[in-house]
Amino acid sequence: MAVTGKHVSSAMGTKMPMPGWDDILLLGAQLNPPPLNDGAFVDTMTVIGKNAKKPMILASPVYISHMSFGALSREVKIALAKGSAMAKTAMCSGEGGILPEERQAAYKYIFEYIPNKYSVTDENLCAADAIEIKIGQGTKPGMGGHLPGEKVTAEIAAIRGKNQGEDIQSPSKFPELNSKEDLRTMVDMLRRRSEGRPIGIKIAAGNIERDLEYCVFAEPDFITIDGRGGATASSPFFLREATTIPTVYALSRARRYLDLVHSDISLVITGGLRVSADFAKALAMGADAVAIASAGLIAAACQQYRICGSGNCPVGVATQDPELRKRLSIDASAQRVANFLNVSLEELKTFARVTGNHSVHDLSIRNLVTMDRDIAKYTDIRHMGQPGI
Repeated sequence: MAVTGKHVSSAMGTKMPMPGWDDILLLGAQLNPPPLNDGAFVDTMTVIGKNAKKPMILASPVYISHMSFGALSREVKIALAKGSAMAKTAMCSGEGGILPEERQAAYKYIFEYIPNKYSVTDENLCAADAIEIKIGQGTKPGMGGHLPGEKVTAEIAAIRGKNQGEDIQSPSKFPELNSKEDLRTMVDMLRRRSEGRPIGIKIAAGNIERDLEYCVFAEPDFITIDGRGGATASSPFFLREATTIPTVYALSRARRYLDLVHSDISLVITGGLRVSADFAKALAMGADAVAIASAGLIAAACQQYRICGSGNCPVGVATQDPELRKRLSIDASAQRVANFLNVSLEELKTFARVTGNHSVHDLSIRNLVTMDRDIAKYTDIRHMGQPGI
């Protein structure tokens, strides 16, 4: 910074310590209640937007979150779509518009609606299975996305309606959104133009209750909360390290608020969830679904070099370099993603069985304890030293 006169950008999520999923434990059932038998049927069907005209139905509560074509290569985007399709779950577009081959490969597809309005046509809205309005993301709340010019290929420029080789900056907000009434108007417009697909709103975990007041007023079908711990290809280091509420607390506060106002809007959580135990704990805390990004990338090929913004990813994930992209096999990566998602789902079923639940969506706070006194104090999870009832 002192040498260049510019702020430092950094890839992926923060490495700073924070309260997390490892501070929470699941309680295995024994006598009261008993566990289910090994192999007992566990329902995993997940409905996003149950009150929508055309709900999105998934075989799993875990799906691939928004990552743009631009930040990522076309090869890994298609691999993620194919892998999620093999697991009968959803793939998200990210903020870079629609890559047609990705949409074609996906089982269910969530289109991200952003201020730059890439790929926004009635045809594309109706081709999606859900539409999500991006208000913010956890690693850079209050800022729009940035794609450096070296990643803006002819194909990406065509999709985004921009010039090849030039930096692309998304606005930090929708200019037409200045009130909760404006947000409701946007939700209604997208619902109408998409012919009843579920409409979601994604926010970074900041002023959670005040932001949720706006969201609930707008009457979307689902709300996504992006907590501290999530990642992105590139964000200002100073901003990433100093902002956003950790995902555990963000989920607890969001669930509490939605219950307080008696809302049945689907709640999706994202931001740093990696393995099936994290997913199970999030469901038990009241999430209806979990969106994963880094975990899916790691399953596909990512080796965490943390140079995503440079365009020099050596495994072909976060690059537009034709030679580096050749290193990623779409079919092999797709199978790895499918394996990860399918095994994670089987492990979720096991967590349900050992806690005595017939559905992964029956997991609840009663199935959890925490080793962390602050989590016990500020969430509804009891401390492991407290007796159960």
